[in-house]
Amino acid sequence: MKSYKSIKKIFVRELRLIAKDINIRSVILLAPLFYSFFYGSIYYNKVESNVEIAILDLDNSATTHKITRFFDSHPMLKIVDNISSIDEGNQKLLSEEIKGIIYFPKNFEAKLKNGKPSELKIYLSGTRFLVSNDLNKAINEVIGFTNASISVKYFVTKGNGFEQAKEHIQPVKMDIRPMFNFTESYGDFLIPAVFVLILQQTLLIGLSESMAKERESNSIRELNRLANGKPNLIINGKGIFYLILFGSYSLFFVIVNFNIFKIPNRGEFFPIFILTGIMLISVINLTIFLSSFFKRKIISLQFLTLTSYPVFLISGYSWLGQSMPAYLKIISNLIPSTPYFAAYTRITQMGAGIYDVLPEMIHLVILALIGYGLAYFRINHLIKNSYGNTHSQESILKTT
Repeated sequence: MKSYKSIKKIFVRELRLIAKDINIRSVILLAPLFYSFFYGSIYYNKVESNVEIAILDLDNSATTHKITRFFDSHPMLKIVDNISSIDEGNQKLLSEEIKGIIYFPKNFEAKLKNGKPSELKIYLSGTRFLVSNDLNKAINEVIGFTNASISVKYFVTKGNGFEQAKEHIQPVKMDIRPMFNFTESYGDFLIPAVFVLILQQTLLIGLSESMAKERESNSIRELNRLANGKPNLIINGKGIFYLILFGSYSLFFVIVNFNIFKIPNRGEFFPIFILTGIMLISVINLTIFLSSFFKRKIISLQFLTLTSYPVFLISGYSWLGQSMPAYLKIISNLIPSTPYFAAYTRITQMGAGIYDVLPEMIHLVILALIGYGLAYFRINHLIKNSYGNTHSQESILKTT
């Protein structure tokens, strides 16, 4: 009962602390909602369209004009220029007026009419490889369609029916079906990860500011008095407030933001709820431990704000973990968002159940327990240190 009262007092005290501090209020109340809509809106269209390309047509024939029209009719491509040389195209690539060049050499049509293969050259700016990959895919679709049209026409002129001609040109048929993220869009891939990152980083920064403020204002002893000398009650009292607040944000993102940005959610709420709860506890414990080393609020803000990009880049979400150096994989596995990214994506995008993400859940539980132990010993150390400093000051005063 005493423990419950202590937790309640620290919980209420945390509410008052936040109410008086505009910086912490901004981070934990405004930033999660603002960033979830702002970053989500960047990828609202999900797929690229009308990417600018140029045509270099040295053949200038009816066939090249027809194929050019095929390219222009693809929703991904937009022909914005007809250039006269590769040098001119390179200049436009350098200035980013275009993202690619399609080059028809001389005698392109003549070779086709003589039954010889004709070479079509494609130049893409690999500096933006995501765009160039999509361009490559779109151009290959058009070329595949063009090849099929030419081949079908050839076999029809040889006396084959249309369906028979199609079988001649495709003795081996491919039937590629994306199992998840059916449209293969950036939006459906990236937006769920952005929500996870916002959740973790705003919690990390907001709670660290609160802990750093305790040290800045020398109020550790006040916390200790409310907790009756028990560091675990300080962790619980502060942590429960952030668990409730950021658990609500998580629910809001899945219900509201997923619908607004048309992100499919194939998972059930129960595994998302359990997984998110464990992840938030892991982040809270880790944050209390890390932020206990900061003596000033501004320093914790400056330091932890810079962690957002590294945390995402080493999470294995955008680049496979097995392709990273071993030391980065070790660091990555110490961050709660790493197993959470993997499990959250599988639940929401693949419809995985709670048993499917059990390894990630155990990973998060281990991080939560380690974080709790570290936070406990660190808070205990700060309490002892605060009383030690007071005794030292009193001794100095008596001596003088």
